[in-house]
Amino acid sequence: MSYHGYRGVRGRNRPSAPRNHQESNSSFEESVSPPKANYSKISVNQRNISKHDNNCCRDISIGLIMNSIDLDFFKDLKQIYQLLKRSPPVVSKLENYLNNCINPYEQILRLLYNCQDFYSVKNKSLPMFLIEEFKTWSKTNRNKILCLLTKDLKIDAFKIITKQNVQSLTRLVVEIFEMAQDGDIFLDTIQCLTEKKQYKEACQYAAMLSLHNKFSIEEFLIPLILQDKLYIVDEFLQGSKRHQIELVEFLDSILSNTSVRDALIKYIQENNIPDVKYDKIHGKPWKKLIARLQKMFKLSNELTPNLNKRRNEGALQFLLHKRYVENSFGDESWKEMVQEAIGDDKNLQKELVVGVSHFGEFSEALRWAHFYNVDKKDWPYNVRMLEANRLPHPEPTLLPPVDDWDETDSKLEYHRYPLPNETVNLVDTALKFEDFLDKALQDIDIVGIDCEWKPSFGGQPSELALMQIATRNGVFVIDIVSLANHSPHLWQELGKFLFNNCDILKLGFNLSSDFHMIRQALPHLNFSSNQAGFLDLCTLLKHMEKYPQVKFPFEVKIGGPSLSTLVHQCLGHPLDKSDQFSNWEKRPLRQSQIYYAALDAYCLIEAYDVLKRCFEQANCNFDDLCYTLIQHDAKYEAKKKSKNHRKHKSEEEVPQPPSPHSEPVQAHELKIVCDTMLQGLGKNLRRCGIDTAILENAEGHEVCVKYAVVEQRYVLTRKSAFKMIYPYVPTGHCLRILSDNVDEQLQEVLDYYKVTVTKNHVFSRCMVCNGNNFAKVPQESMLALYSKNTRYAVCPDDYYDDEASGITSEEDLDDCEASFSQGPSYKQLSEPSSNRKWELCSDVKIDIGLCQTRLGIKIKIDAVPISVIRNYDFFYICEECGKIYYDGTHFEKVLSGRLQGIVQ
Repeated sequence: MSYHGYRGVRGRNRPSAPRNHQESNSSFEESVSPPKANYSKISVNQRNISKHDNNCCRDISIGLIMNSIDLDFFKDLKQIYQLLKRSPPVVSKLENYLNNCINPYEQILRLLYNCQDFYSVKNKSLPMFLIEEFKTWSKTNRNKILCLLTKDLKIDAFKIITKQNVQSLTRLVVEIFEMAQDGDIFLDTIQCLTEKKQYKEACQYAAMLSLHNKFSIEEFLIPLILQDKLYIVDEFLQGSKRHQIELVEFLDSILSNTSVRDALIKYIQENNIPDVKYDKIHGKPWKKLIARLQKMFKLSNELTPNLNKRRNEGALQFLLHKRYVENSFGDESWKEMVQEAIGDDKNLQKELVVGVSHFGEFSEALRWAHFYNVDKKDWPYNVRMLEANRLPHPEPTLLPPVDDWDETDSKLEYHRYPLPNETVNLVDTALKFEDFLDKALQDIDIVGIDCEWKPSFGGQPSELALMQIATRNGVFVIDIVSLANHSPHLWQELGKFLFNNCDILKLGFNLSSDFHMIRQALPHLNFSSNQAGFLDLCTLLKHMEKYPQVKFPFEVKIGGPSLSTLVHQCLGHPLDKSDQFSNWEKRPLRQSQIYYAALDAYCLIEAYDVLKRCFEQANCNFDDLCYTLIQHDAKYEAKKKSKNHRKHKSEEEVPQPPSPHSEPVQAHELKIVCDTMLQGLGKNLRRCGIDTAILENAEGHEVCVKYAVVEQRYVLTRKSAFKMIYPYVPTGHCLRILSDNVDEQLQEVLDYYKVTVTKNHVFSRCMVCNGNNFAKVPQESMLALYSKNTRYAVCPDDYYDDEASGITSEEDLDDCEASFSQGPSYKQLSEPSSNRKWELCSDVKIDIGLCQTRLGIKIKIDAVPISVIRNYDFFYICEECGKIYYDGTHFEKVLSGRLQGIVQ
């Protein structure tokens, strides 16, 4: 391909690229300005390509004026893009234009610059289409056009693209023009930005151009943090480990000062940093920032000694408050967590003695003083007096016995576990886990789920330690510490039969934190993101405000929206939370911890039953409310609300054009594409042997046009989408489906296109991928596949007797099951069947060792039970997706059922 002139362009005109260097010396300001009338009136001396006035940012060398030929092309392109968006005709038109340019790099800059929305680019706008398609085209033609990409052109491109502020567009241009390979040529420009206090732009461009090592943290990272523009800092730090460490060390050094605010104000004044967010420069947000960066980039705690010190001090104060103000700590939990928080820090050990003494617990302060061997000169006065009058001295031990510690008997009565103690089961071995799966989850419709993990005071992140699953008959406390990394197949079974099973109602309270911990600790659970069948009682409580007639059995005047308060309102007594803050990772677990954890899960079922009874007594529909909360999350509700408020102008309905066929057409001769609204119809068409492409949920209507143009398919769609599609396909090639019933929809298609369906068409295409290439495999080859590639059968031996497909659910049996009982005999394998409308080959085309078809597709042998393989002589493997079919009864069932009256 030559780039020295136009080919296939009207007349003798040349492209808009200048012919010689003198023509190319026009300044950026002398070129055609973008479509903003007032902008073109600014004089050359008043504006530059960048936002500063240094010499590095002055005029560009290429002209941006478009000649008449370019303008005609650009006008046509905009019109066709408005109609067809990113479709094959539009792409083809742009590629033909680029193929005939002298310098495609220069030409794409002209097109971009002259787009009306160049300054406010959106994802599906014309500038994004141009640059994304140019990226694809330039990769294909790179070897031919790379010589045209000079350093001067890169500088010009950088100046042009930085006139707008859409970073996605800027990144694409930087990548396509390979600017990072010559990043040093942009150093002066970025330095000018920092001198002008434009820290955001300087940081973004430095990151895009991979110039991290050319700048220090003081030049723009610290100013951006003080301006609270953290997302820009994060992006820059992703590309430089050195800057991550240096920045975190600097931020931590600020914490060494008595006042974080005073230290930062001094730094701001010395460096003359503008637009500072002063409300963020305090100790607490500063510590959160350091912890966030430390966690994000997985940096060592050794880099933040000042943060560690402040964390430990805060942890000690928190524990003292919980123990002596809230009185919510059990003795054993108190001892565990104090030792966990203080560790070997001598200063904190002294503060512990002083803090306990401050609350009047002199005897306990004395015990801690002996336990940690705190120097007597650091003891509070009252503790020294107690020691002087007490003989003999208490002997220090690693963990003081319970009898030596003060006991506090509370008169408050708590809710108790109502079942016998033996119904609480600790699952801490693989054998117990397997027994739990076999017995506990049979014939249940509701469970309560709760989790426990050791409290974290800001150091190492917390890890899941226990997961409690309660049924109406008992509670199973699963020891995650012992089992998380063992028996992955058992976790997969738990995910399949419980967590991803919407037939079992799963209760929780504030489930979001539990979900986060479960996904982190148990990847083999395959926890579905749609959270099938979960009901958060905390969310349910918030919605009860809409039902003032619903009254709790017990009135509670104090207490926030907590599980303990809910239990108090429903069951008459709160929960005992004295073991809540425990070292849940320590083994063996105390008996009090196990029962605390069990009750936290079981009380969810108890509270749910009471709430349901309260709704029934108030004549309110409890099931409907629960269904709404289970099925629809906040994003769904927002989308639904937006859709309901959208207003459309009523337009006159476009009539359906007549059918393009005057004579009957065989089913295998027709090619269809179904819109996202007709996926069920698409499966029915495949069942009839019709070549049918089905759009995925995320694909737009323009994809239908692509299929229609490229593969000559007929388009099936509904409602308003018909008006968008039919003008761009031949008459009659787009059919608007009217009925909501799938069977009636199928009849509409067959009648309109005059399609004839015979028995030889039925089940001649794969229901999953639409392929019609199958390998006919005898039983002995299937047994070899099974023995080499399957560890165990996934279904009972009799599960698929009398069925016709290797699928695994009732829904699949209804939609996808296929029978090939009318297929050719094994003797006919050397050539395709003369009856069925498929392409058939022998089993020599499959790789038994690799379990692959001849196209390299994995064969889904795991989906077929061994009993089925033993009961059938032949199987049919789709070569394009690996799905396995076999002879069965479904063929006649479909002919006498869904396809009755259709098949001839």
